[in-house]
Amino acid sequence: MELLILSFLVIIIFLSGCGINDESQQANFTPEEKDEALKFGYEITDQVLPGQVINMKITLTSQVKDNIDNIKLRVTDPYGLKLLSQNCVSAGGNDLPNCGFVSPLRCGCEFSQLEGFEDIELNLIFKVPGSDEIARIGRELEPEFTITYDYRGESKYRIPILREGERTTTADIEETQTKGPIHVEMERGFTSSNYNWERSGSQFSIVIRVRDVLTSKSNVEIDRDKFDITLNSYLKKSPEPGVLCDFVIVGTNKYYNPKININLPMKTPIVCALEATNDQVPWAYGEIKVNYNYTYKTVKTERIDVEIVIV
Repeated sequence: MELLILSFLVIIIFLSGCGINDESQQANFTPEEKDEALKFGYEITDQVLPGQVINMKITLTSQVKDNIDNIKLRVTDPYGLKLLSQNCVSAGGNDLPNCGFVSPLRCGCEFSQLEGFEDIELNLIFKVPGSDEIARIGRELEPEFTITYDYRGESKYRIPILREGERTTTADIEETQTKGPIHVEMERGFTSSNYNWERSGSQFSIVIRVRDVLTSKSNVEIDRDKFDITLNSYLKKSPEPGVLCDFVIVGTNKYYNPKININLPMKTPIVCALEATNDQVPWAYGEIKVNYNYTYKTVKTERIDVEIVIV
């Protein structure tokens, strides 16, 4: 009997330990970041009939660790649906003003911020067109939603810089890019080096391209004042007169900005001639860092099939 009780206690302790371990693993779990920073999803009833009032549950999900700011979801084309009500305020936001043709009172919601990996749930109540109208416009409705939000990114390009007299290094070029729909891609352009490093005193060009990784039809504009380029102490703009450089230093700041705003899709990259400088250590990374802020817009069109009831 004592042996049976002891065995029972061991099992309880073992199971309790497993539970604690599982809770610890869940607490330490971090979701994977994705370039689609803000994901749009929706749910409606399985059966949609003419003249029916339906609840469309919309979920905006953050897929990044940083906060997403100034989120606006607008019904830009109801496609025959009539928006009766929305729960913007109870969801933590506000009704969008200036609704225009959709409704004089409502057309969507705005939110000041969404924290990393959190979500927002909205309920939009629509009335489906009646049978007579469905006969004219078709039973396959495709309402359109436009979502805009403010986000940011950081990109780094690091290249080994050898001190004069050093022969080589095993270090290689390093590139990093934060997640988000807009990426900044950098590479060396013209260079006299045949290796993945530069020697102190050498000159080379850096080529910067900005790309929307979610769509090739992006129309994002990034203000030049929100696109900051920083060079660390092992790199500087080429002092040679007449060399090409598409970015300029602003006032007394230690970073540079492009000469003009950046419009996507980008037709011409940003190019600048740089000079490597290192008289201190055998080798060190010369780093070009870009921090940028932008407003992103995405349009989602969803299909709703209205069932025609034959009496």
